[in-house]
Amino acid sequence: MDKVDAIGESRVAKLINYFQQMPFTKDEFAKPYDKREADAEPKSDYPLAEDTVETESHVSPVEDDECQEPQSKIQKTNGQPNQTESNQDEDEDLARTGDTRKTSNSPTLELDQQWTIKHKQTVVRRPRYLSRINPSKDCPICLEELRNNYQLRRHLRTDHGRDFSLVPVLDYDQRNHPIDRPVFKVNVQQLPSTAITFLINIENKSSVTMALNSAYIFDGNYQLFPIFTGNQDEQLRMVPGYEFEEEVTFDDLMLAKGRIYSLIISATPIIPDEDFDWFIVEQYHFKEKDDEDEKIKPKKTQLKLEKLYPYELSRSVQALYRTNFKENRKYTEQDRDLLRLIERSKQDKLLTPDSYREQLELLNQFEVKHLLEQFGDYTLTKPSIKRRDGSRCYYISTKQFKKKPSLLCEDGNVLFIAQEGYLTSKVFGTIEEITPKSVTCHMQGLVNMRCVTKVIFLLNKTTFQLERNAVALMSTPLIESICFPEVITGGPLEPISSFQWIRQSVASNEEQMVAIRNIVNQTAFPAPYILFGPPGTGKTSTLVEAIAQIYHRRPNVNILVTATSNFAANELTSRLLEVIPDEQIFRFFSYAFFKKAHYIDWNVLDVSNLAGQSYSSLCYEDIYTCRVVVATLTTAGRLIQANIKSKHFSYVFIDECGSAKEISSLIPIAGLATHGDEINASVVLAGDPKQLGPVFEYEFLKQTTHSVSMLERLMNLPLYAKDHVTNEYNPNVLTLLRDNFRSHDTLINFSNDVFYEGKLRAKASPDKKNLAVDWWRLPNRQVPLIFHPTSGTMQEDKMSYSLFNESEALQVVRYVSDLLKNGLNENPVKQSDIGILTFYARQVSFIKHMCLQRKWYDVEIGSAEQYQGREKAIIVISTVRSIYNRVGFLSNPKRLNVALTRACSLLIVIGCEYTLEKDPLWETFIRYCRRNCAVAYSFPTPEPKNGEDIDEDCGSSSD
Repeated sequence: MDKVDAIGESRVAKLINYFQQMPFTKDEFAKPYDKREADAEPKSDYPLAEDTVETESHVSPVEDDECQEPQSKIQKTNGQPNQTESNQDEDEDLARTGDTRKTSNSPTLELDQQWTIKHKQTVVRRPRYLSRINPSKDCPICLEELRNNYQLRRHLRTDHGRDFSLVPVLDYDQRNHPIDRPVFKVNVQQLPSTAITFLINIENKSSVTMALNSAYIFDGNYQLFPIFTGNQDEQLRMVPGYEFEEEVTFDDLMLAKGRIYSLIISATPIIPDEDFDWFIVEQYHFKEKDDEDEKIKPKKTQLKLEKLYPYELSRSVQALYRTNFKENRKYTEQDRDLLRLIERSKQDKLLTPDSYREQLELLNQFEVKHLLEQFGDYTLTKPSIKRRDGSRCYYISTKQFKKKPSLLCEDGNVLFIAQEGYLTSKVFGTIEEITPKSVTCHMQGLVNMRCVTKVIFLLNKTTFQLERNAVALMSTPLIESICFPEVITGGPLEPISSFQWIRQSVASNEEQMVAIRNIVNQTAFPAPYILFGPPGTGKTSTLVEAIAQIYHRRPNVNILVTATSNFAANELTSRLLEVIPDEQIFRFFSYAFFKKAHYIDWNVLDVSNLAGQSYSSLCYEDIYTCRVVVATLTTAGRLIQANIKSKHFSYVFIDECGSAKEISSLIPIAGLATHGDEINASVVLAGDPKQLGPVFEYEFLKQTTHSVSMLERLMNLPLYAKDHVTNEYNPNVLTLLRDNFRSHDTLINFSNDVFYEGKLRAKASPDKKNLAVDWWRLPNRQVPLIFHPTSGTMQEDKMSYSLFNESEALQVVRYVSDLLKNGLNENPVKQSDIGILTFYARQVSFIKHMCLQRKWYDVEIGSAEQYQGREKAIIVISTVRSIYNRVGFLSNPKRLNVALTRACSLLIVIGCEYTLEKDPLWETFIRYCRRNCAVAYSFPTPEPKNGEDIDEDCGSSSD
């Protein structure tokens, strides 16, 4: 990139005169982009977004009174300009000309497809030239030179994202900055054709002439389709009001329902007698149009959030942690009292009403203390730092860390301390990206890299502050009624026959109908109602139907829906939108999720505080005009900070409660389901105590009540116990869902017998569960289960001490390769149909690398924790441990249960028999595989058909 001098202030002022009628504010071209301003938080504890202007265009062009006079339109042929740069008078006389591309092999599309366009962002940038852009390997938007098409696809996927972020354009030069109004007006119309054909109209809405450099459509699947691709010698000159119109056909563009597509335009302002070399990059999102797109959202009133108290650790907590909870003669009497309380928390992992608040608060402090110590190990002294060209982004090699920074996450806070002579300076920033090789930090100001003496990574304590606040709000009467319930009052019970089911599938499931009726009628009140949902039993569907029934049958009540993860909360929101009007649902995101907005379903974004691709803090209209609010457990705590009026919610749902700490589950309960000593809302806890509970890095906490979820602990109380005579739960307080709609019988029978006392019933549809039956690689053609023994070498990563197994990884790749190439029983298998589950972080990254090398971008690889609550048609498990006398944390029965219950149609488990059989539960599973003749001691090779060659990837086993 050529180095360009900054424009002087007087020259900028002169240039601004040419833009005074443009939709820009004064000094925007002179003002450098400052992420400290863009990301700055107000004095309150929660950031507020500035008002933004969102423009929306429609399929029919609209005349604009601001145009000086009507201008003719220009059309180009086959993506090539038919006009080179000329004088302005000639521009105004040009007429539309040219033909469009035609294809005949694509399917016929519907004739009535309409599209809506929303302006996303406009960026002013300094020039960054390449001698020549190669569209097969260079990024035409941020003008980054890449080595090959693979690097381009990776760049589009990782740097720009699914909805095409313009952040890389902002970051490569600190003077680049966004502006809040568009330069162009864009219309898109899909034409009736046998191919995917769009009529695209781009109008210059500014008061100066613009030279159109390029226009591309991004399909959301890492591919750019050119509309106009000019160069320095071949630009399209667009006077004010001028319209460029093009009819373009995309042979390879795949239209998908609900997908967001991007239109990215690059142009240069042409200023008479001035060598003005700034660029304009403008992005639009478009999708299929619906009635909701026509609605204009009114301005909202933001709610003030009370500041959270600082999180401080007591002296006793620090003393006990320092001595590793062992008796010490220096202990005070208070220290010894806390030590006795800790011992009580380890005995049978039981909480008691008299010590409930004190015990939760104490263990929470120990978790914070441990994390602070862990983060302290990431502090770097005299670090080696590299700067991304022209930006405030700095790379830190992971080789400098004493141990792998596994607890760091993107958007985490970081502090650079620099020493220049006697002057010490501090610069704060955030973590932008974490890779196995480096941590990228985006700082609020420029840093002299040679003077940085220390890098400190800071722990975000917000969640712990909200948890502490929730505990403080739980008075003794509330603790007794909600956390240790003994009696219930309940409401009047309506007959099931009075319900009109929204989803007719519910009407054939007795457990679901009973659970929904009892939730609606608050039969467990004031105790929480528990929905016990084993894998694949329709827990989420039951919750959605229950919420919809409350909405329709109780028109005056409001509902709070929470979940332990954003993924679960988004899934609930997406399903609720199918049964409740959009305007009655509000999905509340934390500010930390703003950068990930392009991964969220468009429909969910539209009913959230991220609508319009901008962040909005909590607003009065969102809470008090929407009857259903959806958030994560932690984010729900912001409602308390906003002082939501007392008794606003009548129902509080917590999904995946079995995987949350008890103190986290209190956040949406304390102050939202309660007011003072009064309980104003029914609490519904949904989850499975037989699956993974809270996850900790700190081994000590795993031995205490901190590792037991509220759902699991309540189920051990007498109120929720099974009847001694019927061996059934009391349906007024708990329902066990029994019908598994996910998997083949063989894939659930093991977990059914071991974890669920044989109470589950296999009810998956034949098309779903029998997809892999009779597959030629199955040892037993009628059982879609394979246990593939290996004896590879287990290795330990020197950096993270996590384990990996190359032999098992290769065997995983063999199976995946065969499935993608040959399918299942002549049915094609997509990458997204396959999930790879392994129990070690290093094996996850190792297999991910192997998949990316083979361009398997959509094969998902993750841990059991990441797959909890998820499912895939095909699951391949790598157990990693080999030729060893113990299985480590593979011995956790809940982890095994999660792993074995994710597959719908085919489960392949790869592992070392010798090692796994050291654990009683794994030994039971292997015996189960043997009884079903499902053990494959080799990777069979088929007989060649009609002289065909055999794929090398389908050769013999590596064992």
